[in-house]
Amino acid sequence: RSILKVDRVWDVAVVGAGDIGSAVARYQGLTERGFKVVKIFDNDPGKIGSQVGSFSVYSADDLEDDIRQARIEIALIAVPGSEAQSVADRLVKAGIRAILNYAPISINVPADVHVQYIDPVIHLQRMTYYL
Repeated sequence: RSILKVDRVWDVAVVGAGDIGSAVARYQGLTERGFKVVKIFDNDPGKIGSQVGSFSVYSADDLEDDIRQARIEIALIAVPGSEAQSVADRLVKAGIRAILNYAPISINVPADVHVQYIDPVIHLQRMTYYL
């Protein structure tokens, strides 16, 4: 736990309150492993102010200020690929230092920002190779 730096609880912001973002925000297994979703953002007026589990969805317009004020360092991107780079740019400006990217594209970030990619289709394709 100490080596992985999960001997504390890390606050996480989720950008995108669609299917993936909402599922991750609701997932209780994060908390027991040292991660706590504290903010979820979206740009859809129909989702802003709605509830995702126990979270209120915040406007993406306030993303930078909200993340800076909350001192969040980790974010999850769950937006369409066409929006992922602009979201990543905003997250970096807000002080995010680690991004988990569910969008199906590679994003460009400064060298001091770490990105992990999750693309379920690629993982499924790897599995079918062995069938």
